[in-house]
Amino acid sequence: MNVSTRLALLVLLCVPLVADAQESADSGAGQFELTDIIRKFSERTGRKFIVDPRVRAIPVLYGIDTDKLTYEQLLMTLTVNQFVAISQGDVTLVIPDVNARQSPTPIYTDGRFKAADDEWVTLLLEPKNACAPHLVPILRPMMPQAAHLAANPQGNSLIVVDRAVNARRIATLIDKIDADAPAGRGCDEKK
Repeated sequence: MNVSTRLALLVLLCVPLVADAQESADSGAGQFELTDIIRKFSERTGRKFIVDPRVRAIPVLYGIDTDKLTYEQLLMTLTVNQFVAISQGDVTLVIPDVNARQSPTPIYTDGRFKAADDEWVTLLLEPKNACAPHLVPILRPMMPQAAHLAANPQGNSLIVVDRAVNARRIATLIDKIDADAPAGRGCDEKK
């Protein structure tokens, strides 16, 4: 096969790929670099961002106008792409979600706290009847890999670092488990 025949064959093989790309573009999907979405949001709202250089993604948005994106929608977009936004003063850091649990997040002690669902938070819970260390293996599988759950047996408390919506869910489960646990049965008591 000569060079011109190979080139013609290569062009014919690429035509369906170009057609698929055009069909995707015509279907109403918006594809933008995530950093461009953050930049546009910053310009529109005046919110300041510092974006980690590892933040690279091309999310596909259907029915969402990036010129009208809300902060909650931005947080959801970051979540889907495994990134988080953490506010520190008047600046918001955008980092990979694997670094979220080491970042300074708002700390709450009541499972009914107010925060955007995709905002990362730290929640300190103190079950009254259930043994906190025994809850960790039950609850940990319900959390994403980037989240954190730890027990303090001396104070019978749990520390949850996760997205607000999941931290509230974990708090609700702990309340229900705690309500079913026999009163006065601490971690040292034999069940």
